[in-house]
Amino acid sequence: MQIVVVTAGHIDHGKTALVKALTGTDTDRLAEEKARGMTIDLGFAYLDQSITIIDVPGHEKFIRNMVAGVSTIHIALLVIAADDGIMPQTKEHLHILKLLGVTQGIIALTKTDLADDNDWIDLVELEIQDLVANSFLKDSPLIRTSVETGEGIDALKKAILSQSKDMETELDRGFFHLPVDRVFSKTGFGSVVTGTVLSGKLKTGKELEIIPGNQKAKVRGMQTHGSETLSVKMGDRAAINLAGTDLDDLFRGTIIAEPNWVNSTEKLIARVTMIEDTRWKLKNHQRVHLHIGTAEMVARAVMQDPLEAGHSGNVLFLLEKPAAALMNERFIIRSFSPMETIGGCVVLDLNPLLIRKELKSWAASLKENPSERFKQFVNQNWKSPKSLGNWARHFQTMESQVKNWIKSEEILNEKGFLFTSEKRGESMVCIREVLIHFHEKNPYKKSLSQDRLKAAACFSTNWLTYILDQMGDELINVEGGFALKSHSVVLSDSDASLAKSLENSVKQAGYAIPAAKELSSENPKSTLEILHILKGEGKIFEVGRGLWIHGDVLNKLKDELSLFFAAKPEMNVPDFKLLTGTSRKSAIPLLEYCDKHRLTERVGDSRIKGENCG
Repeated sequence: MQIVVVTAGHIDHGKTALVKALTGTDTDRLAEEKARGMTIDLGFAYLDQSITIIDVPGHEKFIRNMVAGVSTIHIALLVIAADDGIMPQTKEHLHILKLLGVTQGIIALTKTDLADDNDWIDLVELEIQDLVANSFLKDSPLIRTSVETGEGIDALKKAILSQSKDMETELDRGFFHLPVDRVFSKTGFGSVVTGTVLSGKLKTGKELEIIPGNQKAKVRGMQTHGSETLSVKMGDRAAINLAGTDLDDLFRGTIIAEPNWVNSTEKLIARVTMIEDTRWKLKNHQRVHLHIGTAEMVARAVMQDPLEAGHSGNVLFLLEKPAAALMNERFIIRSFSPMETIGGCVVLDLNPLLIRKELKSWAASLKENPSERFKQFVNQNWKSPKSLGNWARHFQTMESQVKNWIKSEEILNEKGFLFTSEKRGESMVCIREVLIHFHEKNPYKKSLSQDRLKAAACFSTNWLTYILDQMGDELINVEGGFALKSHSVVLSDSDASLAKSLENSVKQAGYAIPAAKELSSENPKSTLEILHILKGEGKIFEVGRGLWIHGDVLNKLKDELSLFFAAKPEMNVPDFKLLTGTSRKSAIPLLEYCDKHRLTERVGDSRIKGENCG
C-alpha cells in the first residue's frame, strides 16, 4: 500500500524547505512560487517508493488548494515554526484535518535555529500540546527540526516511516475512483491527470468515466512514483494518460471512475458539524463554498434551524453547478465571503428524488451512522425494493459492506430484494386495502386484474408478485385477477331476480348467442356484471366478444358435434348452420369458440373433429 503524507501549517513556517530536506525535491514548481518565495499550488515529492509527500500552500488565500491536497491523505505533517509559534492558518489547517477525518499525524517544530533559546521552544511546545489536546495529534510525535543545521530531519523521516508501517488498511469501496488534483497536456501523449487512487484498481486499456459530464475516456498509459506501470491500486499516487477526451473536460475537482458508479449531483444532503470557535452561523438559504475531494463549488444551504458554533445538523445543499461527490464522503464547508472554514460535513444522500415538500423532512431525518441510514433508505423504497447489488452501487461500496448492514439492522434478503419485515407487513396491508375498496365499489365483480392492482398499490411488478405469493390463502385467483378469499358475491333480491331472468333468456336463445343489450335494455352495467357472475358460476359462457351461450346449450352442441363427426370427417360453415339452425352471424362466432376450445380444428375452409370433442 502506498502512503500519502501532506504538510499543513501557516505560511512561511518552512513546509517546502522541510520537504526538500526530507526528499531532496523542491516542490515549488511554478515561476510565481519561486519569485514570491511562497507555495501557491500543490507540490509533490517522494520519500521512498511507497511514500508520497504533498506540499500544500499555507497562505489563507490558497486554502482551496490546501483542502484539495489534504482530501486524499493518510498522514498529516503539521508544521509549526519555532520562532513564530501557533498562527491563524495553523489552527485552520488543524481544523480541516480533523473535519476530514484524518487519524494519524506528526508535528514538526521547524526553524529551531532561529528561536531565541530552549526555554522559548519549550514554551511553544506547551502551546502546541494545548492546541492538539482534543485532536488526533494528541499523542503524536513532536519533533524539533532545522533545515539549516539538519537537526531532527532523520528523526522525522523515521517517524514517517514508522507510522507508514503501522497504517491500517482502509475500506475499499470496490470500484476505481480518483479525484483529479492536476491536469496537463504532454506533447505526443495528450491529456494527463494526477491524483490519489481512493479505491479499486485500474489497468491500462480500461474505459473510465469523467464526472461531472459523464464523458468516456480510455487509459492509454500510467505512471506511479515516476515509473511506468500497467496497473494502479488504492492508495497509489498516479499519473494517468487518457485518450478520447479533451483537456477542457478535465480540471481539478473532476473524478475519474469506473463507469456507472459515480454520478453528477446538483443537490446533496450532509451532516454538518460547525467548528467550535467559528464566528459564523449557518442559516437557511445562505450561500457557502463546499470543498469536496479536490473540487470547490458554491452551494445554497436549505435547513430548518440555524447552526451555531459547535453544533451539528443535517443540511440540504443545492449546488450552483453539477459536481461529483460520493456517499459518506467527508468534506469542508467555508463561508462565502470572507472565506473562512466554518465546519466539516459527511455526505448522507446524493440527488434525492423527492418533491421539495418531502425533501426537507427526509433531510432532517437522515442518520449519520451508515447502517442505520441504510435501513432508512430500505424502508423509504419499500414499494420498489432494490437488490443487494443495487444498494451497493447506491451507497458506492462493496456488497460485503451492505451484507454487514443487513445483519446489524435485521434486514431481510429474499427473492433478490432487501426489505424489513415491517414494510413487508405494510405491503400486505396495502394490497388488502386496495382489494377491500375494490370489492366495496364493485360488489358484483369477482376480481381485480394484476395490472390494475399494481397501479393502485404503486408497486413494482416483481414486488407485487412477491407480496401476492406471501399473502397465500388470504387471496384467490379468479378469472385472471385477484380477490380476497373472504369476499363473496351476494345479490340483492332484485338482482337475484334479474340473474334468473337473464339465465333463462340466454338458455331460451339457444344457439342464437345474444348480446347483453339484447337481453335487457335496463341498466346495461348491472346486466353485464350479473352476466359475468353467471359466467363465474359456470352457468353461462362468453362466446367471442360479449355474446352468451347457456351451459346446457353448449353441452348439447358438444353432443351434436360428436354425432356429426361420427358420420362425416369434415364440416363446413353451411353444415354447421344446418346443424345449429342459426344464421351466419351466430354460426361464425360459435365455430371460432369451438376452434379455440378444440371441439373442432380448422383445416382450410373446413373443420375436423377436435381433441376435446367427445
